[in-house]
Amino acid sequence: MKRNCIQCDEPLYGRSDQRFCSTSCHSHYHNHKREGENKTFYATHKHLITNYKMLSKILEQHPHIASINQLSRFGFVASKITEIELEGPNTRPVFYLYDIGFRYLDQKHIEVFKYPIHRSWHSNR
Repeated sequence: MKRNCIQCDEPLYGRSDQRFCSTSCHSHYHNHKREGENKTFYATHKHLITNYKMLSKILEQHPHIASINQLSRFGFVASKITEIELEGPNTRPVFYLYDIGFRYLDQKHIEVFKYPIHRSWHSNR
């Protein structure tokens, strides 16, 4: 009996329970199968990556200050972050994207900084 790969329809050789001709077909099949389930995850992850790259570029400049309007034009979405830190009632919140933090200086500008060790990681241990 002739068997074919369920992804690319190439003939299969070997084990009788084999369903894919390669690991590439195996991965592609399952990624495509879960695409709908993971659509929100991938969209959010894409924003996180975009934001992280932009903030990293700002850290290469001096001073580490950027215009919100300019960042928004390049795809920065300020709500896509990994953590918010609130220190006190009269202080401005600090927003984190993994190891990079930023705070609003005013309504049009943010200050970006590198945070080497995240405080909340230590406080939870």
